[in-house]
Order: sequence, then structure tokens, then C-alpha cells
Amino acid sequence: MQNYGVLLCLFIGFFFACQGGGSNAASDGSFSDEQKQAQQALWDDLMAVHDGIMPKISQIHELSRQLRNHAETAENLSSEVMEKILATVESLDQADEGMFSWMNNLRQLKPLQDTEKHEDILTYLKKEQATIAEVKRNMLNSIEKGTLLVEELGITNQQ
Repeated sequence: MQNYGVLLCLFIGFFFACQGGGSNAASDGSFSDEQKQAQQALWDDLMAVHDGIMPKISQIHELSRQLRNHAETAENLSSEVMEKILATVESLDQADEGMFSWMNNLRQLKPLQDTEKHEDILTYLKKEQATIAEVKRNMLNSIEKGTLLVEELGITNQQ
């Protein structure tokens, strides 16, 4: 009977030892230098796009503030102009939210390396590059629309 207990413990130990090689985990949490460089290069490219566009958030906030203030204080605005202002403010707000949502959901490289396989990390980072490129497009388009509307309406730097 005691032999069955030892065999059962060995079997359970072997079973749990085999579970570590699941599809989501890196085999031993380490990667070759080439793999680390490839991962870091994609991460750096991702962060370069982020770092290049993130400062434009203040421009988005300023345009939104100017347009909202104009909508609240200007007299005799036509419904057409008001709709244009509201649509542009909505576009600015969505671009702002898109950036912060992306940043909030982005998984950092080190935790990815602790839990994922190399190929999965590369796939994830490439997907995130496409996502941040879309965020960038949305931000730049909303800034362009907002700037044009501010100029069209003759809005000056209102408080």
C-alpha cells in the first residue's frame, strides 16, 4: 500500500512538472540575444511612435477647450455651425480617449517576456504597432479638423 502512495506522489509531481510547458509560457523565461534584440527593436519602434504623438495631446485639449468655449459663448451660431463644432469636439475627444485607452491596455515588454513565447511576443508587438499607428492617424486627423475649424470661425486664444 505504501508503494502506491509513493507512485502516486511521483505521478502527481511528474504531472505538475509537465504543466510548465504550456503554450502561453516561455520555455524557461529566457530568450537568445537575437530574440531579445528583435523584441526590443519592435518595442522601441512602438515607443517611438507613442513618444512622437503623445505631446500632441495638449494640442487636442486646447482645440477642444477653444471650440467648447466658442459654442457656449458665441451668439447667433447656426445649427450647422454648432453641429460642426460638436462633431469636431467629439473627434478630438475620441482621439484623446484612443491614446489613453491604448496606453492603459498596453502590456509592458518585461512581463511579456516572463510569460510568452518569442513568436507570441513578436505577434503582439506588431499588432500594437498597427494599433498605435491608427491612434496616431486619429489624433492627427482630429487636430487638423479642429485647427481648420478654429481658423474658419476666427477663434482666438480664448480662456
